[in-house]
Amino acid sequence: MAGYILINLGCPKNEVDGQYMETILREEGFYPAQGEENSDIVIINTCGFIVPAQEESINTILDAARLKEKKDLKLIVVGCLSQRFGEELARDLPEVDVFLGVGIEDEFRQLLEKIKLGKPTERRISHSPPFSRGDYSLTHRQVKGPSAYLKIAEGCNNLCSYCAIPSIRGSFSSRKLEDLEREAISLAEQGVVELVLVAQDTTRYGIDLYGEGRLIELLKILTKIEGIYWIRLMYLQPGGITDELLDFIAGEEKVLSYLEIPLQHVSPRILKAMNREGEEDWVRELIRKIRAKIPGVFLRTTLMVGFPGEDREDYLALKEFIEEIRFERLGLFKFSREQGTPAAKLGGQVPERIKEERYQELEGIQKQIALEHNQELVGKVFDVLVEEIARDHALGRTKMDAPEIDNLVIIEGEGNLQVGGIYPVRINMALEYELVGEICNEFAQ
Repeated sequence: MAGYILINLGCPKNEVDGQYMETILREEGFYPAQGEENSDIVIINTCGFIVPAQEESINTILDAARLKEKKDLKLIVVGCLSQRFGEELARDLPEVDVFLGVGIEDEFRQLLEKIKLGKPTERRISHSPPFSRGDYSLTHRQVKGPSAYLKIAEGCNNLCSYCAIPSIRGSFSSRKLEDLEREAISLAEQGVVELVLVAQDTTRYGIDLYGEGRLIELLKILTKIEGIYWIRLMYLQPGGITDELLDFIAGEEKVLSYLEIPLQHVSPRILKAMNREGEEDWVRELIRKIRAKIPGVFLRTTLMVGFPGEDREDYLALKEFIEEIRFERLGLFKFSREQGTPAAKLGGQVPERIKEERYQELEGIQKQIALEHNQELVGKVFDVLVEEIARDHALGRTKMDAPEIDNLVIIEGEGNLQVGGIYPVRINMALEYELVGEICNEFAQ
């Protein structure tokens, strides 16, 4: 059988798609190649969300295409970029053998069957609409490490004016409770101890499938799975955060006191142009309520600078909001003018120079806030999930830090630690985005 290399680009939701494809590859008899020279198929799972991600995908495709100059192999490009720009890509990248979009499980299996039999393949065989199914025939996948993303839904109904996701992934479509339970059990059996729930709008889970929100019911199911100790919630759209949800999180030890809530902006005028809900006072009240109901909660948000029409007053409101709220974790983005989105056609496009100046100023403010938050942790003891072990140290994360985007904890000294273990660590030093500590015998706080 043939060896494959699978390259995943983009967000955690895309990473999950790649793991499903890897499951199909192995079921069809393919094996992961040890090095480029041993590969027969290179599969690039692309991201097409914003221009920098598109550029990264194109560069990765071109790098892989150079392998074809050295040996005979199939180059397959899948994912969001193909779904969004498939016809243009097929015209401009003759080096690619096949383009597939998203939601392509059946087509992917058919393609692999043709490759196994040595049959010719069509260059553009994906004609599927954006993914819109609520159930997956694949509820198991191979993962590495103690943490795994659990994608609970596909698509989005919010229609934010700057976002192309609905045109790529389709409308919001929840997965069935029983499918998610089976997949979570499979992940736990592989040694996963932390589930990170992701969707474009996690708080909407279940409404399309069951006629009402079922996120709390899903969380109750997941907390009962043996071996799962941490459950982390990402992409909670602010309008869907209810008192009932907050009370449940506060009372359930396995559901972490860490909420990722994308706000994007605080100016009512800009939020309206973004086609997003909320006003400044409403957002402040929501944050106050969350912090009151869940003492010690760590809040992460994403904010955008340079949206069309953002004037000095709008920007200063955003700056003051960051300084006042002091989010424990914050991601900043510059507006990207995405083809086919309403925001791309708006007047008042902010010059790149102004965007960069605003971005740099806010990033500097948040770095100082992050450092001060981390300095408050020095001397305290926290549970740390170990993800990597080196000769004289280990790397891990606290409950307050999501994989790949938040703080790392450097655990100094040798110790009998295991990947996937959760250990009490005393924090001895704090940097802007790293903590340094040592194993201790005290109970974690």
